[in-house]
Amino acid sequence: MRILYWSIPSFADSDFPLIKALREAGHEVFYIVRLAPYLKQTTLFDIKKIYPQSTILPASVYPELEYWSDYIDLEKTYVSNDAVGKTGLKSFRLYLKEQKLIKSLNPDIIHHVGIPFIFHLMMMWKYRKKAICVMHDPLPHSSDKGLRNGFKRWALTRISPRFILLNNQQKELFCSTYKVDPAKVFIASLGPYDCYRKLKTGRIIGGQFILFYGRIAPYKGINYAIDAFCQLKCPDVRFVIAGEGHQYFDIPENSQVEFIHRFLSINEVADYVSQALFIVCPYTDATQSGVLQTALALGTPVVATEVGNFPELISNNVNGMLVPPRDAKSLASAFQLLLENRQLLETMRSNVDNALSASISWNCIAEKYIEIYRQ
Repeated sequence: MRILYWSIPSFADSDFPLIKALREAGHEVFYIVRLAPYLKQTTLFDIKKIYPQSTILPASVYPELEYWSDYIDLEKTYVSNDAVGKTGLKSFRLYLKEQKLIKSLNPDIIHHVGIPFIFHLMMMWKYRKKAICVMHDPLPHSSDKGLRNGFKRWALTRISPRFILLNNQQKELFCSTYKVDPAKVFIASLGPYDCYRKLKTGRIIGGQFILFYGRIAPYKGINYAIDAFCQLKCPDVRFVIAGEGHQYFDIPENSQVEFIHRFLSINEVADYVSQALFIVCPYTDATQSGVLQTALALGTPVVATEVGNFPELISNNVNGMLVPPRDAKSLASAFQLLLENRQLLETMRSNVDNALSASISWNCIAEKYIEIYRQ
């Protein structure tokens, strides 16, 4: 099968292993990635400098992509290089170049990841007989409910012939919210983000710490995690918060809270996550999270709230702990238990490793995608 795989760097940690598995199954995969200045350093992308022209580029223009040559075929990888990163005439011209490229490739299926940009809604209409849209977030987060985002979601659900969701919990709500025929909605899975294993540098972070990392946004519930941590008496443990975005929370003076107000590099993610005592995902709402998939791939237990697909991946006192959302007291109890009972924490770490080896493989996930494509 000839597959055109369109995505953005934000999803590379789930895209790359799937692309690799599709290729290993004998399918031809052409990868188009839309790169903009605000996307050059995210997930597995660590692009130092954006090429100054908005055009379609071969992967060779960005030597940083060579690192991932065992996942993606660089000869069949194209960078849709949005040098400006804003909707306008230049981005429309870039869209037209993308369409010319897609026409020349003549794929059997167009696998589009995420909510399309405004111009790409036209692409989804043009190729509606071939297109399928993978929705990482079938419903907007509580802090992402802007008019523009809402319009794109509404338009997409009227245009796209088929959708793939990555957990079953939100299918019914997605269909009812957007009046989508359930027969058009399929369910696939995410495997562990094992790409991060090769990114560990061996650098020792130093000290004992628990970790939150990712985009800073109100729905992430960081304020509840800070309140919980500050209830503890653990002077030898610090709470590291790392991410970019508007700081909506306060950090008490003289606390053991360390705020790294930027995105961690891909190597830092691998080092910090693998060395953390445990990861904290205190979200108030969610679908699924790459943070969780990364933590489990690196063998680190997770304390998370009972939202999205977290209960499908985390078992209490097995590979982590689940608590109600917006509940600092329950978070504090979970933190205290794991910090006082290091044997339980080590058992959880072993359980993460054991569960990983028995988890669904990307090859099985790729087979599911092919099955969906052919329907």
